[in-house]
Parts: sequence; structure tokens; C-alpha cells
Amino acid sequence: MDAATVGVLRDVTLLVWLAMLLGIAAYKWVRVTRPSACWNLGGRVEARPYAIQDGIMVAAISLLLLGGLSQSPPDTAAMAADSAPPELNVISMLTSIAIQLIIAALLLFYLSAARALNPVELFGMKNVRPLIAVSMGFGLILLTIPIVNGFAGGIMHWMKGFWPEVGMQDSILAFRASKDPMAKALLIVAAVIIAPLVEEMMFRGFIYGVVKRFTDGFFAAVCSAMLFAVVHYHVGSMFPLMLLALILCAVYEMTGSLLVPMIMHGFFNATSILVMLFFPQLQQVP
Repeated sequence: MDAATVGVLRDVTLLVWLAMLLGIAAYKWVRVTRPSACWNLGGRVEARPYAIQDGIMVAAISLLLLGGLSQSPPDTAAMAADSAPPELNVISMLTSIAIQLIIAALLLFYLSAARALNPVELFGMKNVRPLIAVSMGFGLILLTIPIVNGFAGGIMHWMKGFWPEVGMQDSILAFRASKDPMAKALLIVAAVIIAPLVEEMMFRGFIYGVVKRFTDGFFAAVCSAMLFAVVHYHVGSMFPLMLLALILCAVYEMTGSLLVPMIMHGFFNATSILVMLFFPQLQQVP
């Protein structure tokens, strides 16, 4: 990433972190002055099992992300001299998949061992039958894709006026440039299966649920959506990914099951890969 991209993503992460602190304090004050207030109990996502230690964990995750973005940005002059796309290989993909699975395992261990919560019940995984979840996810993503990609096209056109080098995400460039079929296959597995499972558990299941516990659904959806967009490390996709995340939050609340957003997320990423394979001249949301 260039210095400008790092700066924007760092500022957005800091804004989310500060907003969560101020929002939690403000909502707490309202509940003290108005004990009947219970906005966080709306919807079908149950937030009551979460506690203050979970809020500390969410703050720590945000700070870790902020710390990673605060590292010295790469030498932009050297990057400009080397115009080759990032390399996609089997080792890098296996490492990426392993890191995502470790993150998921740590989150599940924390919830089950440290907090004595059942992730299956907490995330409502049994609230919708698998076949119904697949059909719902497929139908809803057919409505979501044109909305998000249409919005993405408008954002990209707007950004070219002041950020002409916005380009595409590194993973897309690497996928298109790679000649290694095994590396491409692993990227497809990571995008269609691993990422939807891990990211939905982290951002919709955990971060959204915890922030909702101390604020309300709308505020929690916006905060979790912004963090979800930031971790993709691409300014041009930030607003479209926020919109996608808000839609996934709404579906989570509507169904009470994280399984449906997971399936939608997987279908969305699969569609993006199909576009890369068969319509390489098009740009889409990573």
C-alpha cells in the first residue's frame, strides 16, 4: 500500500475506535438517565450474552488493526519503479488461509472456553435450516450484487476526480497475473469458503453483537461495517464494502442466523471470481 492509502485507512480505523468509545459512553449515560431505554434488544440478534470483557476485546482488535496501519508505509518511489503485480503462489495462499483459520479458532476458543458461550447458539446457526439458508442467501445476493456493484461504479467514477490511481485490490491483480493453477485454486477456496466463515464470525457475529450490546443495532452496524471495509486495505472498495457489510448486518438481524450472511458472502465472492475469469476487462468490488 502507498502512504496515502495507509493514511486514509489509519484515520478511518482511529475514527471508528473513538466513535465506539464515545458511543458506548453516550448510550450508557442515556440508560442511566432513562432506565427504560432498551434499543439494543431490538432485532433477532441476541446481544445480552456479551459483557464488558467482550467490549475490551473489540477495542483491542481495533487497536491491533490501527497499530498495523501505523507502521511505516512502504517506499512509494520503489513501488512506482516496480510496476509488476504482487505475486500469487501456493506458499503465500496457504499462509493466508492458515492465519484466517487461526483467527477463527482463537475467537471460538475465547467464546467457548473463556466466556462459556456456545458459538452455535450465540450466532443462531440453527435458527435457519441449511437448505433454506442457501436458498435465502442465493436469492438475497442476487438483489445485493447489482446494488453494491452499481454503487461501486459510482464511487470509482467519483474518486477518479481526485484519486486517479485508485486501481484494484492487490488480490485481483495477483489472481489475473498468476500462471499457477494451484495458487489460483487456493485463492478461490480462501475467498469463497474461508473468508466468509472467518469474516462473518468476526465482524457480524462478534464485533457487531458486542457493540450492539452497549449501543444499538444501527450504530453497531456502521462501526462493524467500517472495520470490515478497512481490513480489505483498499480505499476504492471501502464504501462499497461498507454497504455490503450493512446489508449483511440487516440480513443477520432479519434471520437471527449468521449462516445466511455467510452464504451470501460466499456467493458474492464467487461472483467476483467468475467476473475475473470470464470478464477480465470489468472491475468489481473485491
